[in-house]
Amino acid sequence: MHSGAPVKSDLTQDLIRLDLILNLKPVPSEHYFEVRDPGNFAEVVGLVATATAKDVDVAVAGAYQASLSWRDVPVRERNERLLAAADALETIAGQLATTLVREQGMLLVETRRDVANGFQTLRETAAISEAFLQAETIEDGESLISVEKAPIGVIAAIIPWNAPMGLAMAKVGPALACGNTIVLKPSPFAPIALTQALQTVAGFFPPGVVNIINGDGECGPALTRHRLVRKVSFTGSIDTGRAVMAAAAESIKNIGLELGGNDPAIILDDANPADVVPELVKRIFPRSGQVCYAVKRIYVPRALHDKFYDTLCEAIDQFQVGYGLDPRSTLAPVNNQNQYRFIQGLIERTRNSGGKVRELGKKVNPDTWQNGYYLLPAVISNVAPTAEVVVCEQFGPIIPLVPYRTEAEAIQMANSTEHGLASSIWTSDFDRGFQLAKRVEAGVTFVNSHARTSLGDRHLPFGGVKQSGIGRVRTTIGLAEYIEYHAISLNKKNIKNDIKNVKGTN
Repeated sequence: MHSGAPVKSDLTQDLIRLDLILNLKPVPSEHYFEVRDPGNFAEVVGLVATATAKDVDVAVAGAYQASLSWRDVPVRERNERLLAAADALETIAGQLATTLVREQGMLLVETRRDVANGFQTLRETAAISEAFLQAETIEDGESLISVEKAPIGVIAAIIPWNAPMGLAMAKVGPALACGNTIVLKPSPFAPIALTQALQTVAGFFPPGVVNIINGDGECGPALTRHRLVRKVSFTGSIDTGRAVMAAAAESIKNIGLELGGNDPAIILDDANPADVVPELVKRIFPRSGQVCYAVKRIYVPRALHDKFYDTLCEAIDQFQVGYGLDPRSTLAPVNNQNQYRFIQGLIERTRNSGGKVRELGKKVNPDTWQNGYYLLPAVISNVAPTAEVVVCEQFGPIIPLVPYRTEAEAIQMANSTEHGLASSIWTSDFDRGFQLAKRVEAGVTFVNSHARTSLGDRHLPFGGVKQSGIGRVRTTIGLAEYIEYHAISLNKKNIKNDIKNVKGTN
């Protein structure tokens, strides 16, 4: 179901054009927006149809009509369709990953991981949903209570640009497995590969079950305010999350918000910098730091500060910053102009306020940097715990290092912001780290890592506290975000009396 065949252009020989897809049918639009390569401004990757509020209404109405029958499809069949869709995504994973680099700017190894996360998420959902959706029944001699798990209805899902495949499928899988239908809006900063992936998925379901809308400022509010949408699942910034929450409040919609993070990493005094830094650096700059749960501030004991700083800078200086499809690159450009300018301004303001900024790494191809959003990674020291670069979500290749005196002070500083997504503690004492983790205000706290372990997403519910979000994804806890509990209470005694009375009158 692709309407993404390449067409000729005077700017590129591989221009992708995506029409609207309404009820599985391609529909041309009056307006298309350009998607340019963040690592090469001269290249237009594709043209994407801009949906209007009217188009949104058509998509939601189709999703609503489909929901009336889709909810009654047996969960086993829903899961079979999810598994088939996952297999289809895997067969085109290479194409999707390459396209995603060109529109999003990340390294190819990172986009491959994102695509794989997408189809693996569909499979994980299918593996757990049938057992989860069973009704819970409690019974005694006089009564019976059955707690049913019913679909919510039409789900609106808004997807960010930094990890679109995994994040989209983490909404698609649970929504469809639980009997809902879904309308998804990709980010205009990375809409092409995700739209192609979603079109592939949609082809395994009845018309109206999976719907894709691309657009600008008109499209999002029309979707989140639509009277037939019963839940909005949003992943993105805190500011946009507030707007989504306000729009959903107009009709008291269910919401799920995975918002910004400013993840602290607390280094304890028994940690060895030579052991910790190589693992930590991998978690500071994934996708050039553009990950909601990347490490974004480091707290280190004063006595360990200088050694840790030197070891950290030495490791970060090994990065090769260049184009995402260049095999020499180990760090890619940031995604868009706003983020690029924000990081540049943040560095300038930090310097002006007395902070020490040390830019590191090497430029893979320096003469092309003016044609992309390239930034060298920077380590920040000599800043106060309340400095902007410490308390904000930088979302780029920049990391502040803050010294502390006591564990209590480290925990206080880690908990001092309104963010509470993920966090980590690094120590050679497992028990010490585990107990300290309980004091961190976050949805997830890792000990001696800042990423998935061997147990993976199957057992780790993910989400934030405070202004980092509402709700969880993954595991059966995440599935519960896509159902309504419907309690049915049956009084056996009264039924027997009624039957007896009826029989007596015959």
